[in-house]
Amino acid sequence: MSSPRILFAHERRGVARAVQRVLEREGFVFVHVADGRACKARLGAERWDGLVIDVALPGTAGFELVELARSAGPEAGAAVVVLVASVYRRTSYKRQPTRLYGADDYVEIHHLCDSLPRKLYEHLGLPPVPAIEPVEAEAREALRVEGDTRMEEPSADHQRLATLIVADMVLYNGDAIHAAQDLSAATAAVEPDLDIARELFAQVVHGEGGRVPGDPIGEAFAALMSSLGRGEAT
Repeated sequence: MSSPRILFAHERRGVARAVQRVLEREGFVFVHVADGRACKARLGAERWDGLVIDVALPGTAGFELVELARSAGPEAGAAVVVLVASVYRRTSYKRQPTRLYGADDYVEIHHLCDSLPRKLYEHLGLPPVPAIEPVEAEAREALRVEGDTRMEEPSADHQRLATLIVADMVLYNGDAIHAAQDLSAATAAVEPDLDIARELFAQVVHGEGGRVPGDPIGEAFAALMSSLGRGEAT
């Protein structure tokens, strides 16, 4: 039997290297792409056993690529899709998602090395290969260092920062958003968590010594809802 092929879509090369060390030692073939355009191209041209995708992948949100992975046909797409939660180690609203926008499972970024191989084996119906502990420990430490790096680095692109925060918020609010018919309903359903997202955004930006006009969190949420078919009511 050939080794399962995994397409890992994440913009952070440090995260990709850590996950690659673990998955390759456990018998997976690992391929990394760093943005939505590259992910679309590989999904449209090849068949993958698994797609592991950051919900805040630049270019195209991970939620949008789930549908492509499912509908690409027998010679393309992916059999199993796992979403990666990106940045919210510090938030107060985290809960276990119960609706995953068509994906099979999710894993938080800090648990990629210890949880992802098991989840992939389970969903693919394959017996697990015992992990090699020193490699896993090294990879866990690399992820700990990467962790919330995107939230801690000085960010000139504040809209990108807002997108990172909102994408994770949307992952953890799948039920509420699924029930909403348009942007107004979706906004009302998650308003408390949008306020938390705005507070986190303000903390990061103020920590950089700046202020941002307007409502980047609201704009990022509206853009993501539009991509999920929940734009303004007509």
